[in-house]
Amino acid sequence: MGCTSNQSEYSQLSDTGKPALHSIQSAQLKILMQQLNDLMFEHMLNEVQIDRQRRYRTKEIVKVSENLLATIEFIPNALPNLSLNKSEQKIFLNLTEQLKNQVTLLKQEAENNHVDAIAKRANIIIETCNTCHHLFRQNKTQ
Repeated sequence: MGCTSNQSEYSQLSDTGKPALHSIQSAQLKILMQQLNDLMFEHMLNEVQIDRQRRYRTKEIVKVSENLLATIEFIPNALPNLSLNKSEQKIFLNLTEQLKNQVTLLKQEAENNHVDAIAKRANIIIETCNTCHHLFRQNKTQ
């Protein structure tokens, strides 16, 4: 046959002509090998697709993190409107700094494709936000 330009990137069994005498189960073996090939091809495609999706999502997380970091810079500007005492202001600013640090770490983890750390980091960020909201958004007369 010679070389062909349309070869699969996955290995295929070669057609070597008439089967040897010892290949009594050749039809069954051929079916099983085709099933194995199909499963491997399907599995590899799924891994490739998952990897592409993971890279896309981490890039999006980097973008969102950058936007969050830019927005966090303006949080201290809300202090004059919050009527907080000095101690509360310090807590508010500490939580803002903690949020900034956590978002910076999230951005770095996404940039480095540390996908296993991203969900945990996002939960920590949410906890920081909830702490601040609980302390400074609720009606203080309750």
